[in-house]
This record gives sequence, C-alpha cells and structure tokens, in this order.
Amino acid sequence: MFTEQNVPTEEPSPSPTVPAEQPRATAATRPTPAERTDGYVDVGYGTSIPAGGAGDCTGSAYIHIASVDWETIAELALPENLVDMGPRQFAEGEVGYDDQGRIATYTVAPGDVDGVIGDRFCIYNGIALGMLNGHKGYEPIQPGEVLVINPAAVPDFEYHNPYN
Repeated sequence: MFTEQNVPTEEPSPSPTVPAEQPRATAATRPTPAERTDGYVDVGYGTSIPAGGAGDCTGSAYIHIASVDWETIAELALPENLVDMGPRQFAEGEVGYDDQGRIATYTVAPGDVDGVIGDRFCIYNGIALGMLNGHKGYEPIQPGEVLVINPAAVPDFEYHNPYN
C-alpha cells in the first residue's frame, strides 16, 4: 500500500552536466608553487604546506613523490627554500653541492635520522628522504650512505620506488 509520503511530488532534477576533462599534470607540465591567501603554499598536485618555515627557516621545501598518469614524479618543490641550517644532533653528516652551488646530496653520519636531516635543510616532510632514496618505510638510512636531497641538482638521479 502506498501513502502520500511515497508518491513523488515533482519531477527528479536532471543530472548535472559533467565538465570537460581538464588536462592532467605530467612531468613536462609540473605545477608551479603558488602562495595562497590562507597562510599556505600550494606546492602542486593537490598538496599545500604552511607558508612559513619551522624554527629559523623562512620557508620550507617539500619532497613530492607521486604517480601522475603512470609516470613517477620525484622532485623537490620550492627548492629555493632549501637551506643548510647547520649540523645538529641526529643530522651531523656532510653536505654535497652541485656545480651551481645548490645543495644536492648529504652523506649520512652515525646516528643521523632522516626526519632531522630534513629539519636541517628546511624540508617540510624530511621523513620522506628515505623513500626518495629507495628505502621502504621501515628501512633506516645507513652511515656513509649518500642521500639525494635535491633531485634537480643531481643530473643522473633516477627515482626507484622501493615498493615495486
């Protein structure tokens, strides 16, 4: 038995028009970081980080590792914010530079921790340094290991997903 409550009173509305598909980002069309009005910086690919840096850092760099249209992208967003704030406990290794004087690599010292190394270089998500350099989440970095800090400053760098 149907009651008045079960009878539709008006025609269903048509489904909304599907917008035209937007071009997808690829390695060749990487988004440019942009400052937002809410105190964050859009680093691209749907990711935003606080505009200011932690501690004495004036801004933060960001390690971005993702797959876009089946192409793996591993890069450092906002490399202009990459600054060596100096050795500290758990980040006492040596810094390597490229021919242009950009921070490129870091040689791990005994006791170093990837997240603290990231703090030393004003990298917002420094804990991703291990993965950028082929480590699974549970695999620690090792003394003497040379980590890539800025992939753009290491011409022969190729990212290898540790989970493949």
